[in-house]
Amino acid sequence: MICVSLSDLGQLDRAVAAGIELVELRLDLLREDPEKLYRHIPDHVRSIATCRPGNYTDDKRLALLSSCLSLGAAYVDVEIESQEDYLQALTGAAHSNNAGVIVSYHNFENTPDRNELEGVMLACYEKGGDVAKIATRVVVREDLVSLLGLYNFPGRKVIIGMGPEGKITRVAALYLGAEFTFASLEQGGETAPGQLSLNQLKNIYKAIDTP
Repeated sequence: MICVSLSDLGQLDRAVAAGIELVELRLDLLREDPEKLYRHIPDHVRSIATCRPGNYTDDKRLALLSSCLSLGAAYVDVEIESQEDYLQALTGAAHSNNAGVIVSYHNFENTPDRNELEGVMLACYEKGGDVAKIATRVVVREDLVSLLGLYNFPGRKVIIGMGPEGKITRVAALYLGAEFTFASLEQGGETAPGQLSLNQLKNIYKAIDTP
């Protein structure tokens, strides 16, 4: 499944019109009230509620994400480095609303070695993640091997290589067992380095899957 990451309300409306099944709501970028957002999301469209640090206090982020969960979010994405009380509050809110928890690790500088990545993925589960998400910048080809090798381990996961050299991981993810892969709705609307657009991914999959 392709998850389209959204950063403004207009994108949300266009994604719904395009028949997208799963959207990531970047609340730190959308800057909209959750109740307003969910009025634009039909019941058949699932959502991931995400609010990265920086634009809001942790208390405000907790309130926004908890509101999304009460409004029907399918997942909440919580950063692995979050304070324990913050993480536990969101984990509890997610499970009380029958939603899943994604515990995510981001490294925008490089990709740690294989042993460290394995430890990070294990920590995502230990901190309450139903899904482990690991996103690191790919610098050398060996980084791709380290990242994609994580699919050999049990557990629900999404493994992403960021930057131009990591694009192949976004394509390969669905063939290797990822819960989903991320795309922007259109070129120019990327929310992470190296993110492909929805049309780019669809065309690639069509070419691969055509006999």
